Amino acid sequence: MTQGLKGIMPAVASPCDANDVFLEGKFVELLTNLYKQGIHGVYVCGATGDGYNMLLPERKRATEMAVEVSGQYGGKTVVHVGTSNTRDSVELAGHAADAGADAVSAMPPANRNLDQLADYYTEIARTSGLPLLVYHIPILTGTALTANEMLRLLDIEGVVGFKFSDWNLFFMRRILMQRPEVPVFNGNDEFLCPGLLYGACGGIGMNYNLFPRLFLGIYNAVGESDIGRAMDLQNRFLAYIDIIWRYGLRPSFEAVMRQRGLAPYCFRRPRQVLDEARSRALMAELGPKIAAIEEVT
Repeated sequence: MTQGLKGIMPAVASPCDANDVFLEGKFVELLTNLYKQGIHGVYVCGATGDGYNMLLPERKRATEMAVEVSGQYGGKTVVHVGTSNTRDSVELAGHAADAGADAVSAMPPANRNLDQLADYYTEIARTSGLPLLVYHIPILTGTALTANEMLRLLDIEGVVGFKFSDWNLFFMRRILMQRPEVPVFNGNDEFLCPGLLYGACGGIGMNYNLFPRLFLGIYNAVGESDIGRAMDLQNRFLAYIDIIWRYGLRPSFEAVMRQRGLAPYCFRRPRQVLDEARSRALMAELGPKIAAIEEVT
């Protein structure tokens, strides 16, 4: 069921114009560029993909195009179907299955108890019939599961693993000590290397849109037990992301995507945009860090 569900999978951005209209052509260009650089699959319409702020028809089109492009390159398509309600999530899950996606994932509605989460994931799994990845991201959902609670969700028929976007690597390791067969994707770009060393089967991340070869390099180096190289690559990224955090994660990511011609905008209104002066300052600081990344990738 989960064969091939591993590796480096960008949480692909969903380009839009100033009026928030989804730019299908730019989306296909981004997908194609990422696959040409060797990625293993894509994660569509998640937080980086701004799925919560896209219209349902736009999310469905993104799914269809991602499946088509992934098929051309032998990659996997994981579709994020999370919404603020079960009805829309189930509709998106059924569509993902009909479109030919390989798996679905869902960030749960915020501040729900365990029984509510179990019902939510059960309905999505039953509707799609696809492998389902729980999305663990407490900073956005306000729900910090215990290890035992995560194990309960993993017992739901159809739930095969989870995307782990949290700082507590021990939590992930505790799950894998009890369920070593479970695919877990590292979701925080800042520690892909440690996440892989703790047992993650791959990574799903925002900055993979910009530097896919860097994260492929970390993944491959860990697989070859070349931890020195893996940490060298990780540290180059940390020097980059330290600047990004100071200017704001989302507006800085969007500014770099725009500067590199990958998307006019990535996030819909109300959006935070760096003014011209801060954007110039950001790019001036990032220049040497990007050069350091690109010289080894």
